[in-house]
Amino acid sequence: MRNDTQNPIHKALALSEIRSHIGYFLIGSNKDLITCMLVCKQWRQDFRRLLYLHLDLTPNRHSNSVAILPMQWRAFGPYTQSLAIKEPAISNRGVMGQLKRGKLPGSSDPKFVQSIDYNLDPASHCPNLLHLTIKIDPKLVSFCCWNKQDHARDDDDDDDDDDGDDGASAYSSTTAVTCDSRMEMFFIKTSNRVQALLHRHPQLQSFRWIGISEAHMDHLGRYFLSTLHHTQLAELHLEHLITSVPELNRIIANLPSLRTLYLRTLFLESTPKWPDLSSSTEDEMSVLSLSEPPSLETPPSPEAPPSLHQQSSIVLDLQGIRHLTLIRPRFPLLHLIILGPALQQLYLAECQFPPGFDHLTGSQNAGSIPTSTTETSTSAFSVHWTCPQLKVFTHDKAPVQPMVFTHNLLDSSQSTLHSLSFTSYNLEAMFVSDMISHNHCKILTHLDLTNSAWIKSASVQLLLCHCPELIDFTGPQGVLWGEDMAQSPLSWACLKLKRLRLLICLARPDSEMWEQNLKDPRQLHGGRIQSDHVPLGFPLQEVLGAGNEASRLQGSLTGIVTGGDDVDDEDVDEDDVDVEGAHGPTVRSTSDSIWLRDVQNVVLDQLAKLTQLELLDLSGGFSTFHFLVEYPRGVPWTLDAGLDRLRGLSKMRELIVTGWEDKMRRPEAKWMKQFWPDLRSIVNRSGNLTRGFMRMKGSKANEEFAVGWMAFEICLAQEWPERFAGTWSPEDLALGRL
Repeated sequence: MRNDTQNPIHKALALSEIRSHIGYFLIGSNKDLITCMLVCKQWRQDFRRLLYLHLDLTPNRHSNSVAILPMQWRAFGPYTQSLAIKEPAISNRGVMGQLKRGKLPGSSDPKFVQSIDYNLDPASHCPNLLHLTIKIDPKLVSFCCWNKQDHARDDDDDDDDDDGDDGASAYSSTTAVTCDSRMEMFFIKTSNRVQALLHRHPQLQSFRWIGISEAHMDHLGRYFLSTLHHTQLAELHLEHLITSVPELNRIIANLPSLRTLYLRTLFLESTPKWPDLSSSTEDEMSVLSLSEPPSLETPPSPEAPPSLHQQSSIVLDLQGIRHLTLIRPRFPLLHLIILGPALQQLYLAECQFPPGFDHLTGSQNAGSIPTSTTETSTSAFSVHWTCPQLKVFTHDKAPVQPMVFTHNLLDSSQSTLHSLSFTSYNLEAMFVSDMISHNHCKILTHLDLTNSAWIKSASVQLLLCHCPELIDFTGPQGVLWGEDMAQSPLSWACLKLKRLRLLICLARPDSEMWEQNLKDPRQLHGGRIQSDHVPLGFPLQEVLGAGNEASRLQGSLTGIVTGGDDVDDEDVDEDDVDVEGAHGPTVRSTSDSIWLRDVQNVVLDQLAKLTQLELLDLSGGFSTFHFLVEYPRGVPWTLDAGLDRLRGLSKMRELIVTGWEDKMRRPEAKWMKQFWPDLRSIVNRSGNLTRGFMRMKGSKANEEFAVGWMAFEICLAQEWPERFAGTWSPEDLALGRL
């Protein structure tokens, strides 16, 4: 009977399609693939093929990666589609006894000196290779060498040699012997093997170069500039490329299937890098005479002098590229037009601009920033963009600069751009008004301003009032003050928000609201001001400073408002309370004031309209200004403060709490379980996590012995044990509650 029940299982596992589903699910987990190879002979054969599908032969590979031997390479190399190797390939095998095996050149750390692929020929044994990654070893860059055939070919004017046998032999990889500073000998594979891999695999779909080597990049740039083999290459990653705009245009034209271009530290020069390979015809076509303004969405400013319109302009044509990444690009000192007719995603980081942006040339040459002149100010129009299909734009770590660089880019993609990100960016004063005046706000679904500065609270409020399609919003480094929300004539239009990360504080530290809250008639009971100020969720002393001005202010206000200990409630006029404050000036009457309780209600009511929210973080993350670390951020998450207004946020999954956790207790835990059933995580970022409580081994969960956030954690674990029990056992939770 037992055999009968196992037969269907064995039959199912014997099916090739079942093995394929299991195998492709385990790709990348070599340990699991090796375990499957032990099932049977058929499984061993099939899963070994998957084991060699993606090979990472770099020294810092994962511990579970394949240790490949030449015999295995010849047998299973045809199954390899993705390969990562280190450059250069080095070995000290076979060298005489004076070699100190286990020491890299120039390194005192004992390591085995033998590149994994040193004795292998991936150019011959990987006929089906589709993805190639080469990582340069920074410690061994000086050992890279090139054979004479490649240098001889550099001086040859015939570009058609690539197609013949002579061209293939020029890319042959040989072995050289070199010595380090200690006169230790090492075998080095010549760097021509990089071109050999490219030349022998015209079907490559992606090529990634990681690391800085000017010599390698010079050879690679020359190779891609002169070859037409790679008609299927769709993704290209290069680093530290030095070239001119016409040469880069030609490289892109030689790769008709290119869709993703990643360039780290790109140097665009005004003169050709490889003049012997440059085409004068293409150069003439790339240089346009701007006797008339270019046909861009946003023409040059009419205030610019005529010389700007007459100067030569270089056009960078991205052709069919859909994803472009430029990290630390250096643009030439000329009028540059970037055409991206098919560009959909653009990522820029640490851009260096012409003099009109940050006076880069003057600061480098003279050591000081030159004075602004009419000529340098007009060069702010040196970069124009036209990307009508752009959907996602990210600008990261930008220096202080005007908005003019991205202004043309945004103008040319008004009807398609739905994701915009400015991280660690100094935004210009007109950023928000420009966004509102165009169509971007109407179609944006993702807006990320992480760590961006120079944007005011009122501007953030205005931005949220004009983005009806926004789904994901991350606010800037600054604060959105609740008092600005209360005084705004508009409410938020982004009612589709699912993820909101924004630093919100009810009132500025120097606002009169903190003092006025002490004499809010709604806080008076029996002619006295409450000492705990429940509506705010925390004692006022925690804001103004315990034992200092807050105590004196509260005492003086109590005496003046009540007029003594025997004053009843009816003796207090709620519509006109004139009080002499702690510093002497008279505070305006309450009838003309906005109470802190009112601001708090405005913020809660605005959040209550965001019924699609899944993530809410009003803390500002970890990049908050120092003076706000101990300042109450967000809103009080207590029922007394109005938490029940947010019962409509039934899709809430993650909540970030900071500054108010001391007042959260069992009623809030019960409420969250009832009205936020999808809640998965509550994170506290205030820093006051477990004040006055330490869990000892064998201790019971009892909120009476805990203070602050730990007390709420205990209540939440007891009320919602199936989701927030944490490390507490059911017995501890049950006994601690008794």
